[in-house]
Amino acid sequence: MNWFNTNRISKALNKPMIFITGSPRSGTSLVTKVLDSHKDIALLMENNFGNRRRHWSMPQEWSSSKLLSKKVGQVYKDIQEPIIGNKVCSPDVWWIEDILMFCNMFKNFKIIFIIRDPRDVVLSRYFRENYDEEFNELGRRNILLDFRSQLLTYTSSWRQSIEIYRRLRDAAPSKIICVYYENFIQNFELECQRLIDFIGIPFDKNMLEWDKYPHHDKLGNLKHNMKYNDIPIESYQRIDKEIPDLLRKDFNEAIQSIQQELHCWQLQNL
Repeated sequence: MNWFNTNRISKALNKPMIFITGSPRSGTSLVTKVLDSHKDIALLMENNFGNRRRHWSMPQEWSSSKLLSKKVGQVYKDIQEPIIGNKVCSPDVWWIEDILMFCNMFKNFKIIFIIRDPRDVVLSRYFRENYDEEFNELGRRNILLDFRSQLLTYTSSWRQSIEIYRRLRDAAPSKIICVYYENFIQNFELECQRLIDFIGIPFDKNMLEWDKYPHHDKLGNLKHNMKYNDIPIESYQRIDKEIPDLLRKDFNEAIQSIQQELHCWQLQNL
């Protein structure tokens, strides 16, 4: 690698990093797109740099921070915005060690953790995801989720995401903020301002019209309607699906398995 590329990689890793995470189907993509609309921020949409724990895929780059920083720096080196970032869900894709290894490559990082009503998370995943293909055999053998049923897998994943949040908060209390998805939808402008205050930069009204702008994909290219359609925040509503009778018993049992965490979520005291 020549000096010019090495220098650009070094400059990229010296930029402030915003890392967004949370359980799958918690609103991480939405928050990523909203912040990515800020003129000074470029957030990549889920570049996991080859590491997908649900498929038990751990490329050679993840064996050392030096190898990983080289790969990460190559992705970010051509991005012009002064603040960069990434979004990867946890625990299904990255675990806490992956998040900390990634974030600690940057001199200055901040973590935004999204938490959503687990009942909505479970239903959303059930109706959207292909469970048979979601985790391969190695993933099911090594990831500590409850694979006895599809819904128990999703509730145990949500519960472990809360564990990750608490451990990240303990590891870096001044560098993490929790966003409750329902608050973000209902008090959109105030929550946007709260996040920008946490990041420490001036507010940008582009964020309030985030759906009108293209967003960075995992390699930094700008695209519209990436992963999910870009629709105004007023269109976001709580999931209100009728639970099929055949699903109701399993659903109730799955939610019962996370009663303590659900209660804490209801009090917004996670």
